Amino acid sequence: MLTKSNVQPDEANDSHSQLFADTNITMKSGHLTKNPEIVGDGKYVKVRIASNKQYEVDGEIKTNTNYFNIMVSSNLTEAFELTKSFKKGDWAYFKGEDSTKSFDTPEGYKQTASTIFAYHAVLKKEKNPAESKPESKNAANSNTSQKTTKLKVAEPA
Repeated sequence: MLTKSNVQPDEANDSHSQLFADTNITMKSGHLTKNPEIVGDGKYVKVRIASNKQYEVDGEIKTNTNYFNIMVSSNLTEAFELTKSFKKGDWAYFKGEDSTKSFDTPEGYKQTASTIFAYHAVLKKEKNPAESKPESKNAANSNTSQKTTKLKVAEPA
């Protein structure tokens, strides 16, 4: 006969699964729709990216574009500085957490806005690497290399 005292969940596995039960992680990549802007008295850099999804309908390729607002905190020095250096048209990748807020419009409608608070940023490709005038072959190759940030995460106690 099984009783509650005989069937105990593994405490380590249980606490580990609870730790990540409500994890909010999002990854987005796309092209910047405008140059980054510093907001919040210099505490954040704000970017907006456009990401395309292509699909086929009746033999015709259709494209759906989604737009995402992304904020990077100045507390994340490497990601903040890297994101500030991005330019309109650059292809970038961001990893962070979604934050959604509801609000009422002046017309009385309910709206929802989502923002990604990124803690990791990668420049996948600069918009116009041909615009830069490399002095050597190695300089030309550096235009297409990825620039990335690494997040230092404190381990849970």
